[in-house]
Parts: sequence; structure tokens; C-alpha cells
Amino acid sequence: MSKNEVTTQVNDVNRISSGTEFHGVLNSNADIRIDGFFEGKITTTGKLVIGDSARMVGEAIAKSCDIWGEMEGKVLLKEFFGLRKTGTFKGKVACHKVFIEDGGYFNGSCKIITPEEFEGSIKALENDGKEIF
Repeated sequence: MSKNEVTTQVNDVNRISSGTEFHGVLNSNADIRIDGFFEGKITTTGKLVIGDSARMVGEAIAKSCDIWGEMEGKVLLKEFFGLRKTGTFKGKVACHKVFIEDGGYFNGSCKIITPEEFEGSIKALENDGKEIF
């Protein structure tokens, strides 16, 4: 391991608490949990969780995502997209696997991709600077 390489700890979680608003860009190597309001773009190599009381508007790139609250936008995921029974999603998703619990509200499109297609999309975003699909 090189000196500059960052190792994510198991318990590392970035959190935007209930009652908090965040507008902007958030990049992390750790998991991210939102319980407040987030508007902007999130990029993480970990898991993204949108809690019961949360609302997110924007774009997200992550390993996986669980939505218990509300999200509107675009999501690019390496592994799975989970919409829980209390969750609402409006937008576009590209992921390897998807599950929607009974009661979850999904209004949008979902494209199933391989982990290799995910990596290709990340490289295209880095090279071209374009939006998520």
C-alpha cells in the first residue's frame, strides 16, 4: 500500500442529519447517509442511503443505493438499487441489480448494466465531463 492511498474504515459514514440542507458536490470514499435535504451531486465508492425523512434532488454515483425517503434525479450504481416500501424515486437508474419493496414508488427508467459497463461509464464521465447518462 502506498503512502497516498486512503483506506476506508468499516464504520466510516458521512451523514447529513435531519433538519440539515446541503447544496453542492459531495465526494467520498466512505458510505453516505442522508436524513436531511441534499441538492447536487454525490460521488462515493461506498453505499448511499437516503433515510426515511430525507429528500435528495440531483445525481449520484455509488457502489449501491437504498432509498427509504425521496429522491429525484439520476443514479449510476456499480451493484444494486433498492427502493424500500417507504421510498419514492423519480428519474433514471443504471445498475446491476434492482429491487423494489411492495409500497415503494418508482416513476422513471431503469437500465441494467454490468460492472464493466459501470467502469466504462465512469471513465467516459472523467474523460468527457458529461452528465450521468
